[in-house]
Amino acid sequence: MIFSSPAKINRGFNVIKKRSDGFHDIETVFQFLDWGDEIDFNFDVNNSQVACPEVEEENNLAFKALHLLKSKFKIKNEVSIKIKKNIPLGSGLGGGSSNAATVLLVLNRLWKLNLTNDILKDLGSSLGSDVPIFIEGEAREAKGKGEIFSKSTRKEEVIFLILPNCNISTTKAFQEINPEDFKKSKYEEGFNFFEKWARHNYKEVDDSFNWLNSIKKGYLSGTGSALYTTFNSFEEARKIMDNAPKINKYFITRSLNKSPLQKELNKIGV
Repeated sequence: MIFSSPAKINRGFNVIKKRSDGFHDIETVFQFLDWGDEIDFNFDVNNSQVACPEVEEENNLAFKALHLLKSKFKIKNEVSIKIKKNIPLGSGLGGGSSNAATVLLVLNRLWKLNLTNDILKDLGSSLGSDVPIFIEGEAREAKGKGEIFSKSTRKEEVIFLILPNCNISTTKAFQEINPEDFKKSKYEEGFNFFEKWARHNYKEVDDSFNWLNSIKKGYLSGTGSALYTTFNSFEEARKIMDNAPKINKYFITRSLNKSPLQKELNKIGV
């Protein structure tokens, strides 16, 4: 059975302060994309495994999610999971977190564990700060370390994604924050705390911004490296993509206020 593991974008991203637990308090708005990874679940196996050539097992959040679920609830069921990666690593589009959330949500449903979303979000939060939004499954404003949600409905738009040929470590981005910058930043839609840092440290990101901003205002997602802008139609976006620099990868999709995975889970009716 194949399920979606959608990407997300941040419609603005601010960092407020560093917390005593080592995390940071943030402000952001999450939306989903109608595009992402695909995860194939096979339950006719004797041993559980997660196959994803792009990510080493010890760094794979889907692998960690599977074994967290099995160990915490003493589950003896087995499953083989194959991940088709479309979301680039280190892009700020939430690929690893989305994979972990899809594993938790699908196994909860198909193994009939009947765990509430609040329990799943707590489990997900122990794996990564972005996992809970993919469990939540709807566009949200987020505070805290990204797990305190309030309702948010944003316009669903055509999204033109630029995927620069570089990966940005979220850990590295937060480690290199200058505390003085907390005083200078203020959340508003489109503002990204890490844009200046990403452009300074990654030429590929800076070059992409320079090109995109000459056409239409661009926005960084998360800590990067991906950036995006919005259009009124796919045709309008395709005209821009046809003339885009060949050094990057590009993708045209739509922003969504509801995760496509939620619709898939509702359809199976288990």
